[in-house]
Amino acid sequence: MIETEAVAAKLGIELPVSIDQRMAGAEKVGAHKTSMLQDFEAGRPMELEAVVGAVVELGDRLGVPMPSTRAVYACARLLDDNRGRRAGMRT
Repeated sequence: MIETEAVAAKLGIELPVSIDQRMAGAEKVGAHKTSMLQDFEAGRPMELEAVVGAVVELGDRLGVPMPSTRAVYACARLLDDNRGRRAGMRT
């Protein structure tokens, strides 16, 4: 979230909800699964490019370091790619 906030700041965008507020809101929701995890578990395409890939791309273009976001993105892509390979092996 810090890296994404840095991208927004570089674009002159002030996010209306702080990271602490977002975390507190998520905590209030309690145990849940994100929509991307639900998609993954159901075998549906994940919105990885729109949700994470776009932010990584913006960070690259703006010169904002995004090591944590890039690591999460790479791991999620690997999971998605491996799921696709496993599905192909079953046919």
